[in-house]
Amino acid sequence: MNEVGGNKILLEDFNYDVKIFLDFGINIKDFNNSFEKYEEPSSVKDLIKSKLLPNTEHLSIENLYTNYEASKNPEYNDLETNIDGILITHPHKDHFYGLSFINRNIPVYTGVFTKKIISAYYKCSKVSISNNYGGLEWNLFRTGDVLDIKGLKIIPVHVDHSIPAAYGFIIKTSKGNIVYTGDFRMHGPLSAMTQDFLREITNESLDKIDILICEGTHIHRGAIESENNVEKNIEQLFLENPFDFFIVKYDRLDWDRFRTISLIAKKYGWKFVITEKDAYFYYLMNKDEIYESMRDPNIITDDHILILSKGNAKYRWQEKIRQALHREKKGFRLIKYSEIRDLESHFFFYITSLQKNIIEKINPNLKGAFISSSIDPYTEEYIDNNRTLTHYFRRHGIPSYRVHASGHAMPHHLINFINSVNPEYLIPVHTEHPHFFKTFFKNSEINVIILDKNDKFDLNQN
Repeated sequence: MNEVGGNKILLEDFNYDVKIFLDFGINIKDFNNSFEKYEEPSSVKDLIKSKLLPNTEHLSIENLYTNYEASKNPEYNDLETNIDGILITHPHKDHFYGLSFINRNIPVYTGVFTKKIISAYYKCSKVSISNNYGGLEWNLFRTGDVLDIKGLKIIPVHVDHSIPAAYGFIIKTSKGNIVYTGDFRMHGPLSAMTQDFLREITNESLDKIDILICEGTHIHRGAIESENNVEKNIEQLFLENPFDFFIVKYDRLDWDRFRTISLIAKKYGWKFVITEKDAYFYYLMNKDEIYESMRDPNIITDDHILILSKGNAKYRWQEKIRQALHREKKGFRLIKYSEIRDLESHFFFYITSLQKNIIEKINPNLKGAFISSSIDPYTEEYIDNNRTLTHYFRRHGIPSYRVHASGHAMPHHLINFINSVNPEYLIPVHTEHPHFFKTFFKNSEINVIILDKNDKFDLNQN
């Protein structure tokens, strides 16, 4: 569809009389081009006009959106709608952000931990038209569940991505089988989960796949990389390290990167400085006892993690994280911005929630470096140009390093995955280079269908 992010795929089964959306995101890059930082759209119409949300006048959809202003009245109820559900693959904003605007009568189907992460986002910021997840009708699933929406069967299966709780879907329609990959990778620390998804798709008990809707973010370029390589590269930097501190930038939702940097800091006796908002977000992640992998790093017990606090608590989430630390006698780890200059050396600064001028608060006698480790810029809360940051820090005598592991499958992984699935039709999404799929499968029996926004594909007519 010639763009990365903002997935919203309308699937209709006329025999079952079902209409569902696969993901309901907003293209974050386009959103930031349309609105200034911290600027809110005044209405859903603004987003439709900017082509960030679908115009239902062109679709057979009734009452897709909620009335945000009217919803502030506790007696308000959204009108009836003919959308039977929205399925969210994972909690990156370019896949779920549009949920803020939807009719509250539409069921939202997503993974247990996906919902937890979305709720954490919601709780970490003030309620607004674009941070409005209250009142949604959540229907939660795990791998192994089978969803039944008026006869349409949907099998969610976990995949590895740069964020926990990512899923792909196997969909049994009245006319055949459809697979939607969501975002996935084969080179991450949990790549076995993607293999689980592939095994379910190619299981002998499942008939041939008629349509594969496959992400293709990196179909045009690849790298031999992994989270293990990220850890090795940062560790190698430490073995030859002449610096007193590092400023690091990565997506807050990238738990693997958070864990990697935290563990290295802990191993070498460094401090890891984050903001209260980051701390509260990670604290909410720690609280889920189901997921062992989300317990470490632990915001409350890991003393090498320092938390920047600013003034009196203005928000409920500030009160909660401060209370949690003081309850465990860990209040000494809360530091004020005025105390940054007192940090003598050996610390990381996580700046995703901070302004770049944080450098002006650090002791000028210390030597530092900038590590850019963002997974994928279109998934971030706010795109802060790495080149701009690099130039800014360079003026302060701070060199830059790039340490990266993508959350998306490489070209060779995509080709092998698609060949293993061997669908009749392949529809590339989440890519700016769909023509690469045409090239790779031109001598194949797989029919590549490239669709633009608002294009339709009818399985009955093909």
